[in-house]
Amino acid sequence: MPSSVADMPVRLYRAVLIAIAMTIGPAHAASAATPVSPPIKFQRYVWRDVVIGGGGFVTGLVFHPVEPNLLYARTDVGGTFRWDSSGRRWIPLNDNLSRDHAELLGVVSLAVDACDPERLYLACGSYLPDWGKPAALLWSPDRGVTWEHVPLPFKLGGNSDGRSTGERLQVDPHDGNILFLGSNQNGLWRSADRGRSWSQVTGFPARGVTLVLFDPRGAKGKATPTLYACASDLKGPAVFRSVDAGATWLPVPGQPAGFMAHHAAFDSNGTLYFSFANHPGPNGATNGAVWKLDPETGRWTEITPAIPNPAERDTFGYAGLATDAKQPGVVMVSTLDRWTRGDEIFRSTDAGASWKPVRPTSTWDASSAPYAAQLKPHWIGAFAIDPFNSDFALFVTGYGVWATQRATAVDTGAATPWTFANGGLEETVADGLVSPPVGAPLVSAIGDIGGFRHDDLSLSPASGTHQPFHGSSSSIDFARNLPAKLVRTHSGPTRGAISFDGGATWRDFASAPPAAIANGAGKIAIAADGRRIVWVPKSSAPFFSDDDGATWNESRGGPISPRDFHSTSPVADPVNATRFYLYDSVGGRVFISKNSGETFSAGAEIPPGGGTLRAEPDREGRLWVPTPQGLFVSEDSGAHFKRLASVDAGYELGFGRSAENGAPSTAFLLGRVGNIPALFRSDDAGKTWTAISDAAHKFGYLKAITGDPRVPGRVYLGTGGRGIVYGEPDPQ
Repeated sequence: MPSSVADMPVRLYRAVLIAIAMTIGPAHAASAATPVSPPIKFQRYVWRDVVIGGGGFVTGLVFHPVEPNLLYARTDVGGTFRWDSSGRRWIPLNDNLSRDHAELLGVVSLAVDACDPERLYLACGSYLPDWGKPAALLWSPDRGVTWEHVPLPFKLGGNSDGRSTGERLQVDPHDGNILFLGSNQNGLWRSADRGRSWSQVTGFPARGVTLVLFDPRGAKGKATPTLYACASDLKGPAVFRSVDAGATWLPVPGQPAGFMAHHAAFDSNGTLYFSFANHPGPNGATNGAVWKLDPETGRWTEITPAIPNPAERDTFGYAGLATDAKQPGVVMVSTLDRWTRGDEIFRSTDAGASWKPVRPTSTWDASSAPYAAQLKPHWIGAFAIDPFNSDFALFVTGYGVWATQRATAVDTGAATPWTFANGGLEETVADGLVSPPVGAPLVSAIGDIGGFRHDDLSLSPASGTHQPFHGSSSSIDFARNLPAKLVRTHSGPTRGAISFDGGATWRDFASAPPAAIANGAGKIAIAADGRRIVWVPKSSAPFFSDDDGATWNESRGGPISPRDFHSTSPVADPVNATRFYLYDSVGGRVFISKNSGETFSAGAEIPPGGGTLRAEPDREGRLWVPTPQGLFVSEDSGAHFKRLASVDAGYELGFGRSAENGAPSTAFLLGRVGNIPALFRSDDAGKTWTAISDAAHKFGYLKAITGDPRVPGRVYLGTGGRGIVYGEPDPQ
């Protein structure tokens, strides 16, 4: 069976997409959708990353214990990646997850089968509160090429506190039929049929579990008798052990109190090492320790490299931990949340009797992603050493993975060279994208790392992130008739910035509306002629400025934007510089300003809960709003809307270059057409649609879509965790 629809003959393409459009991936097909009339066209697209390199929290690293060069990384919002040792880059494994299953891109744990290198398991689910969706186990028989999906009767926190602890999911190294999974808040679970069904381990006394670990001793084909599981409750014992294959559990005597275990690992001599902290992280750890246990004698020994010292404001925990499978007594650990002095990595070659700090003699190569040079390693929640190569080691950070090919260098006093190793690992949340008709093809607004001007989509920009650096950017816009002028909202002190050179340089606004400071930046737009800016902070009415952000005045008549993710986005008319529009996605109404944002009046009612309102380029007053009830279009600046009969549901929309001169702008829609959920393109103003996504390329939750005004057919997708990807028609 082909690994993706893109490998299939064209004549099979439509049939396959209908059969699997609503599934997790090619290995788990649902029944065929209702036939459509008129038939949907399909066009194969080639999908590539807009290269940033990392950008998000990589929460775990797992080497296969018996298969050389097999390494996986999990992330909190971007799914799982497999390391390609020959190409020195990462291969994304979960791009097949759709919008409906986007929460499964939060991977709380992954596990490999020591008896079968082909099998891979993921424990997936992003959030624990009531609004979070139930978790699922994804398992692959072919290293992540295809997937099966097993629902779980609880939630998991792949993007919640404690996400870098683990691993919580483990396969019995002597009997691959047996798996254990420690949940965030629903106890310990066991499967005896390779993850197809699960039952709770009633003998385990804690609700929250940070890790599970099998003792390597045992007999092939039989359940491993001894295993460990660690609880997240700071008030009770942290480390529990079972000697009857997981049926009953008791706390291990003599263990340290007041901590939870983040990681644990055996060395080849059978010594068991633990990293401890007083908080699940990735923030909040102020105390921690490193201990080792001799399972034969039951003796615990503290081997903490550096003791936190609150009196000197030097507080931190311990998190990342790895042992060297080839060298007993070699262990490496990392601090967590050592903000005042910077997180450190320590290495011991004598089972913790002595330690050497690694960072003071390290060098750092961020040439593959220059933005990373301005960031210090932090949230070092996991560490790994190649079991076949003692010199190859990696550690995670809040913005990617660092790797070295000389992990032993510190032993002789030599420098340890680290490389930012994130080729193919794109993990950012893109809240806004613009593709102006001149200058750089793409400028972005991105969570946590601000955003970029991409002159070359295949390279992480040499200039790094937008400067001044303020962390998250939540929206971006450019003046249609003055495209070098851009505005952006961000999390910095003035909550916004302006650029006069296409995003090459930025100047923070001189002031901001008080609501933006108090509640959050919200969304922004700029008039076609660049003279007026309209800003809608969170939990606020709109504001406007006609002096490039020096002063702001409150608009009248507009809606109050929500404080949550439903933030109201202002939209400037691309032709008439006096007109702005707002879509109140909570109340279900469009608001119109005919005086450059000074006042707004109520326009048409349309269904609530929709995506971002878009103005069609080069057309005055032609507005599009995708909603779960369909795609609505206005020809009269929002006074009236008509639902397009061709679209069943819409979630996000963007526009690109016309297919030919004189034709309407190409529309790109994430939605449902003919009862098929996919990404679609229309070259005739929504009369007909062509599906351009396939079963292997869905990219989870899409937060922004825009076409390229210079390249026909090209579309940019701002994802909710897999960075920015772009697609173009397959020339073959």
